[in-house]
Amino acid sequence: MDWLTRLAGRRDSRTTISASGREMVILCSTRAKKVLARRDRPLVAELELAFACIACKQVRFHDAPVDGDVIEVNENLGLLITAIVPTTCATGSARTAANVTVRSFIPKWVRIDYAKRGWVGEYGL
Repeated sequence: MDWLTRLAGRRDSRTTISASGREMVILCSTRAKKVLARRDRPLVAELELAFACIACKQVRFHDAPVDGDVIEVNENLGLLITAIVPTTCATGSARTAANVTVRSFIPKWVRIDYAKRGWVGEYGL
């Protein structure tokens, strides 16, 4: 991951945090860092892993406070890790909270960027 970041010419800031006894690397682009610094409240990045017929990873961003155990990265950014199991494999089906332990779903890295007036995120397991 680091060699790819350097090859692409990115100068991401790197923060390592501990969550549920595992280390997680948070990479924030220069653009994202600037936008985060101008915010008056923290941004929460929700890292969602849905276990259904196939695994689906999504990153959602929330401006308002959210319910759940938010992991503080710094004063401007928090992470919320969720794992869900849909009731069916059909798209748009009702979602049910999984009995998946958070420890089993801790990403190794998270990348946050701000591009084209919107937040963009990805993570790797």
